[in-house]
Amino acid sequence: MSSVNNALTLKQILLGISDSLNEAQNHLRNIKPYDEFGRPNTLYTLPYLDFNLQVEAEFEKETTSEAQKSNRFTESQPLPYQPHKQAYEKTIAFKPVTNSTTNSKETNKITSTISGRFVAIVPNEGLPQLIINAVPKKTTTIHIYDIDVEVINAAGEKISDALVEFNYNQEKTEKLNPNATLNHGTSFLNASEIRTDENGKASAQVKVDAVDVANGHILILDVNIGNVLTKISIQQ
Repeated sequence: MSSVNNALTLKQILLGISDSLNEAQNHLRNIKPYDEFGRPNTLYTLPYLDFNLQVEAEFEKETTSEAQKSNRFTESQPLPYQPHKQAYEKTIAFKPVTNSTTNSKETNKITSTISGRFVAIVPNEGLPQLIINAVPKKTTTIHIYDIDVEVINAAGEKISDALVEFNYNQEKTEKLNPNATLNHGTSFLNASEIRTDENGKASAQVKVDAVDVANGHILILDVNIGNVLTKISIQQ
């Protein structure tokens, strides 16, 4: 049995460490602040985790034998068995260093140390969470809507010079309009990326298809700043 089959890739090792770290953090986060007698419990956090692993990187190349097949076969000329060697590319895998014997396969082993640190990143880089308020409003021009956006944080501060992105969410729109033929005529009249002014506000205009509006279709738009996202709907 190949020793590589019992080994792991570097990606699997790092993901295993990160998954275990997340489980530990979740367990610590769910500890009750007081015990059953009302005494304060000791609470812990994991701001970072240093790791140092000694692993063995193994390069292995194997060949297998397969019988050649042919559609040309007669009783007078039976098909002889001709094993065919099929070569596979070298693979690399990692495993903890152990004392083991070397088999007959062509192997190259390198023992090395992998060191690193997992650092806990506070959401939004420790700043108050952003809040996006987006409201669609009909204009005097038919089928054109103003999308007024205000960006603040959880502390109530207005966020200026924030890059606001506007996108038409076709997938959500189709789910909200089953068995409907959408014209997908939604298009922004101005730039799909706008920065907020000194008051934390930005505005975009969107023109929707007249047939979609007349048929009562609901159109979904995504408004986001980085990974902070809000959705708005437009309908007649």
